Amino acid sequence: MSASLNTKLRERSIEIDFTNAVDTLVFDQMKSGKPNYHGIGEMHRVDFIVELDEAILFVEVKDPGNPKAQEKGLQKFRDELNDGTLSSTFASKFIDSFFYRWAEDRLSKEIHYLSLVTLEGEVLPNFSDEIAKKLSPADKSSPRWKRHPVRNCQVFNIETWNENFPKWPVTRIVAAAGA
Repeated sequence: MSASLNTKLRERSIEIDFTNAVDTLVFDQMKSGKPNYHGIGEMHRVDFIVELDEAILFVEVKDPGNPKAQEKGLQKFRDELNDGTLSSTFASKFIDSFFYRWAEDRLSKEIHYLSLVTLEGEVLPNFSDEIAKKLSPADKSSPRWKRHPVRNCQVFNIETWNENFPKWPVTRIVAAAGA
């Protein structure tokens, strides 16, 4: 493991510290001058890819609960959540990211798809199920498959993430006054 590995990954004002990571990658890098720029803007991408000793995490972060969120954007998010568009988008992010990393020959471990969505917790279990249904048939198996594309798909809010993953705390970064 590199001594310079940055285990704290940030998506706008949300930061997650993957303290025990073997490698971390901001996969949704859109700046061409950055070393992790992927070069295919048409593909959907998860925000982060985190390699652990035993697995690879694909992590998507959406922050509709941001105190600075505009009502119009929050309503659009809720509409897309209710009509299934959002679960399709999240599924596409996993599928395209999987394909990209497969093409790089970087998928030698089982994959877990974890999403952090800053909404109230009661809507999230159904959202997890909706996304999972649009991925590979997780509850089915083929006798020819040697491994499954995704081990699990779960959606958390900040509270449930921190309860389930105390080693990987999520914090909201608040800009300093006057900054």
